[in-house]
Amino acid sequence: MFYGQVDGPIFESDSLAQDADSVNTRRNTPSQHSFLSYFGRINYSLKDRYFFQVTARVDGSSRFGRDNRYGFFPSISAGWVVSDEDWFQSPSISFLKVRSSMGLTGNAALPDYARFGTYSAADNGTTYAGDSILYPLQPENPTLRWETSRTVDASIEMGLWSDRLTFELAGYHKYSTDVLMNVSTPASTGFTNFWDNVGTILNRGVELSIKSRNTVGAVQWTTDFNVARNYNELVNIGDYTPDAVSGGTNDSRVIVGRPVGSFYLVEHSHVDSESGLPVYIDLDGNETYDYNNDIRKYVGDGLPEFIGGLNNTVKYKNWDLSALATFSVGAKIFDSSAKRQLGVVSGWNMRTEKLDRWRQPGDEATYPRLTLDETTYSLPSGFPWWNTSLFIYDASYLRLRNLTIGYNIPLDPGSTLQNCRVSINATNLFTVTNFPGLDPEVVRDFENAQDRNMSPNVTYLTPPQERAFTLSVSTNF
Repeated sequence: MFYGQVDGPIFESDSLAQDADSVNTRRNTPSQHSFLSYFGRINYSLKDRYFFQVTARVDGSSRFGRDNRYGFFPSISAGWVVSDEDWFQSPSISFLKVRSSMGLTGNAALPDYARFGTYSAADNGTTYAGDSILYPLQPENPTLRWETSRTVDASIEMGLWSDRLTFELAGYHKYSTDVLMNVSTPASTGFTNFWDNVGTILNRGVELSIKSRNTVGAVQWTTDFNVARNYNELVNIGDYTPDAVSGGTNDSRVIVGRPVGSFYLVEHSHVDSESGLPVYIDLDGNETYDYNNDIRKYVGDGLPEFIGGLNNTVKYKNWDLSALATFSVGAKIFDSSAKRQLGVVSGWNMRTEKLDRWRQPGDEATYPRLTLDETTYSLPSGFPWWNTSLFIYDASYLRLRNLTIGYNIPLDPGSTLQNCRVSINATNLFTVTNFPGLDPEVVRDFENAQDRNMSPNVTYLTPPQERAFTLSVSTNF
């Protein structure tokens, strides 16, 4: 079997140049790439209780060099419906199935032409001695290759009492190698960054989902519950340093053996009751007033212990109600804007938490004394930023994400309307959390996807999700 989508050729040349005037003719060429796939699959079923599937695919992308253009990604899976066996007899278990799979997948999510060495346009406006000059923008990397993930998973599905109660328990282990990252380079090289295959990342976890269907008289009630836990670890980053790989703004870092995007900050101990200055903990565990980047350490991460959701749907005659709640437990959040609102007096608005600040000798306070000089909190080094664990908060929350109440208006048999429904919907009705900021569920406000992924759960005046109410009437003629 052949499957493919080709927007252009799989470029045979390893150069962007097409002719002697290529600098001028190709600089405005739209970004493009080609993707070619060969795909084959075999499905086999025996007695409708044994299932096997083998898949093999070859993917080719013009984003990679000639020697690494194609990747081979096979997979295999098997399932067994145990409850269909003649010997299986159970008064309560109506369905039982086990399955497992393993395979490889590839990732080519990098910009077009990332492997090429590129130069500025001829009319870039930069001159030397009155003459226009060209300068390199990006170093070439002809060895770029597919990012590959090896995934093994297994699950068990069970239905009880004629499937009135069903559940599925699944586990997975995903090992990603040759992870594609935009790596920072020393300024002495003449470049700022380039794409390369950098690290190895491990993800493993378990997921549980439960569904119940209940009918009591005219009441129909369905409940869906799911909960999941994921363990994430950066296994290695090759020959690169953390500064070359990390994203964000001096608050997060990749740390081998820790989750991707761990908080890497100066550890805050307390506020000195006599001076009102913050006290930090250095790498040896000693207290110090000196804030500097050399004593930063791992102080937590934004990965939750587990996440989940609960959805209830209730129907009674012409009425129906649906409520979806989601939750997250154990994640941390770094409030990057708090250091400008809970300390230094500037043009920023101050927050009410600052009322718990040091005012005079003997005060036991959460936040240090007010100051107009941001270097006050980092004596004697005078480092201007103040990225400390003081501004790390618990990001656990319970949110009523959606609530809908509806009524189906009874219609006369001769009515021209086929149905008429009135409903009220509320989104993000309320959130229960200890986080004092606007929203414990945030996405880093970077346009760059790598920075967002490498430094998650950091808020910087991030606007909260909106609360919305909707009244709707729907009908068919």
